[in-house]
Amino acid sequence: MKLLLIFIDGLGLGKFDAESNPFVRFGPRFFKGLFGGPLTIELGSVYRSDVCLVPTDSRLGVPGLPQSATGQTAIFTGVNAPLLMGRHIPGFPGPALAGMIREHGIMRRLAEQGCAVTSANMYTPGYQEPVTMKKRRHSVTTLVTLEAGMELRSLTDMQQAQAVYQDLTNESLLHLELPGVTAITPAEAGRRLVKIAEQHHFTMFEYFQTDRYGHQQNWLTAERVIRQLDEFLLAVQDTVSSDMAVMITSDHGNFEDLSVKTHTNHAVPTVIMGRRCQEAAAQISDLTHITPVILSLLKGENFYD
Repeated sequence: MKLLLIFIDGLGLGKFDAESNPFVRFGPRFFKGLFGGPLTIELGSVYRSDVCLVPTDSRLGVPGLPQSATGQTAIFTGVNAPLLMGRHIPGFPGPALAGMIREHGIMRRLAEQGCAVTSANMYTPGYQEPVTMKKRRHSVTTLVTLEAGMELRSLTDMQQAQAVYQDLTNESLLHLELPGVTAITPAEAGRRLVKIAEQHHFTMFEYFQTDRYGHQQNWLTAERVIRQLDEFLLAVQDTVSSDMAVMITSDHGNFEDLSVKTHTNHAVPTVIMGRRCQEAAAQISDLTHITPVILSLLKGENFYD
């Protein structure tokens, strides 16, 4: 069995309200095809043999709006990071959260089970310099990858169609004039991601345009994000084999409610597609359950057998 985890930053389950929710106003085909309508809290829990939807608690018993650093740490370690830290922490993880990732990170733990693991995200040639100069920190997903002893996918991987950039289309890379990098369609990005995932037991991909533009409350940009994400997810769905499960989840709400600039307290959607989706969905109610479920699903797998 193989598992592809698509992490979509800032995606909550909002209300069925076209005045505030882009998923209602623009009606992406992917979620309509899965659930018969827009991705909203009114859908509740869905348990079918081929696809499940679990409204997933991102607050984790801590007052205040959920944030990226602690929410993502909870997802990718199974540890209730905001509870241990005493608050929700935004941005990139500091030393304490980095320690949790080092000890409990999902990719390291899967690698120790004998699984082939990878992040499909491409990093630009200049990514490492500000980190080395301590002008920025690694994100949670980057630390999860590095702590598993994995190299970050680079320009060389992109040139060989063995990486996907975080914007799906490479449009934000074009100004760098990187050799061999051209714009692609979201559908091509989706097919490329599945091709990478076919070579591994566990593949992670992070998309964060939803969180970035949710804060901006710009409906024109929101429509573009919705359309691109929809095309990408449809291509993933059309390309995956029967031996691959796909899980989509998020760290907190934001993009589903453009009436506010902040994150939200909404539950986030965990969508699971594949033959063991009901088994996985039954074990999930909050963000700390994602890692244990994945570890359970892939237990005993050995890529080299």
